[in-house]
Amino acid sequence: MPRRRNPFRNLREWFLVLLFIAMFALCVVGFNQPPSPTIQATQTVSNPQLGMNLGEVVSYTSQWPFVDAFKLSRPWFSGREGAGFDQGGPLKLTPEGWIAALEPKQFAETVIFDNGKGHYPAGKYTLLYDGEGEISFNYGSATIASQQSGRMVLDVTPMKTGIWLKISRTNPQNPIRNIRLILPGFEYAYQQRFFHPLFLERLQPFKTLRFMDWMETNGSDIQEWRDRPQVSDVTQAAGNGVALEYMIDLANTLQANPWFTLPHQASDDYVRQFATMVRDRLDPRLKVYVEYSNEVWNSAPDFNQYQYAQSKGLELKLAEDPYQASLRFYSQRSVEIFKLWESVFGSRDRLVRVLASQYVNPWTAEQVLTWKDAYQSADAYAIAPYFSGEWDYLENLPRLLKSSEAEIWQQMEAEIKSYGPFLREHYSRIRDEFGLELIAYEGGQHLTSAAFSEEHEQKITQLFTSLNRHPRMATLYKQYLQQWQESGGGLLCHFVDVSPYTRFGSWGALEYQNQPLETAPKYQALVDFTAQGSAQQR
Repeated sequence: MPRRRNPFRNLREWFLVLLFIAMFALCVVGFNQPPSPTIQATQTVSNPQLGMNLGEVVSYTSQWPFVDAFKLSRPWFSGREGAGFDQGGPLKLTPEGWIAALEPKQFAETVIFDNGKGHYPAGKYTLLYDGEGEISFNYGSATIASQQSGRMVLDVTPMKTGIWLKISRTNPQNPIRNIRLILPGFEYAYQQRFFHPLFLERLQPFKTLRFMDWMETNGSDIQEWRDRPQVSDVTQAAGNGVALEYMIDLANTLQANPWFTLPHQASDDYVRQFATMVRDRLDPRLKVYVEYSNEVWNSAPDFNQYQYAQSKGLELKLAEDPYQASLRFYSQRSVEIFKLWESVFGSRDRLVRVLASQYVNPWTAEQVLTWKDAYQSADAYAIAPYFSGEWDYLENLPRLLKSSEAEIWQQMEAEIKSYGPFLREHYSRIRDEFGLELIAYEGGQHLTSAAFSEEHEQKITQLFTSLNRHPRMATLYKQYLQQWQESGGGLLCHFVDVSPYTRFGSWGALEYQNQPLETAPKYQALVDFTAQGSAQQR
């Protein structure tokens, strides 16, 4: 689930920030030198570079990446007649994860498209399966129009509850397996065309795809190659990520550079095997962005990779301060991973080796880049320059409740205007001294209401949602992107492509896959900006 981006939410973290600033002032003279004239001057944006982070593959998604919708199914729920929801006892599964057998009165269920909005295609779906047993559908979204052994035709009417599939009987000698739920019109094409045409069409303008959420990078448990998600898995929405084969095939189909975020506990063998599959399967004309994990600098509870890096950094005695130790371990492990990729590929020509850290705290850049001269083994340094006008800060709630929409827009515009000077002051050294490209692993607006009390949260969620839907947001996006690239920024990957708007954030450029584009100001602004570069190149 999307998460808050500002890390300074308690006294401990503020103390750390002040400590880092003091250390920075004493030990890192030169990082904040006046910007060079070439960076300080306004530059002409000759080739706007925009990429896209892909939304998480989950059952409650509002996008349709695959024409086989069963790839989005929730892991099995266990039911039993007379018992509560998911209280049916342990399910017997095949090695692949299908229902091997059921006890008396036991059943198994799963759900697809339970996004609470009914955003999924209507029409006739085709359900295909192997084996013998009994399949039915609950809650009215799907009704069986016809059926025969191994095949059903369903009439589907989108509802908030999604599509609920139930297996109430399966033959242990020939269990129900290999279930495919094919969206309307693709029964005879799904084996050759994995991805829905509308999903592809709306990603087409973006020539770099960051797969962080497709890989379930945050808090990943994956260590060894055998632990990876695979094409043969029952679902691609089980919480451990999408099979690498699908990510590579999507990049090939769209001719977009893939950006991979390797799990923080991945072994060297995992990294080699991952890189080998990319080398052998990816179109050789495409570049590969390689990053170790995601936001390892972020000490928020959901970011297990930070705790891991801190523990490893202290164990290796990389620093006495725990936070500094975590940054140095991240830097060191990143370089190790880069070298593994270089060994597999035989050169660095197709690789973009990415080091990343926290945008608002340039001290973290110094730690990551200079530890054992890590910058010499990298090609790019990445940050996440979000904007919100600080309206999502809990301490600003009293002012927010008294402010007009005009004042809210005005403060967000003022923040965007401050980005250029901030980037030039703090990040000109990335290019001029370290020789790296400054890029953004994530970016866009950052209006979230999850931090507010229940008394105010619903009202503020509605406000932030309306702001994200307002045409003026497109204007802010264009100003924001212009500031970024005029100040020396290169590739910026928006977060994210498709995602519903909730209290946890209005992240999506689109709220749902088939949203009318005239109601999607952020998506339109992003596409218009990429079109500028295409026009200038012609």
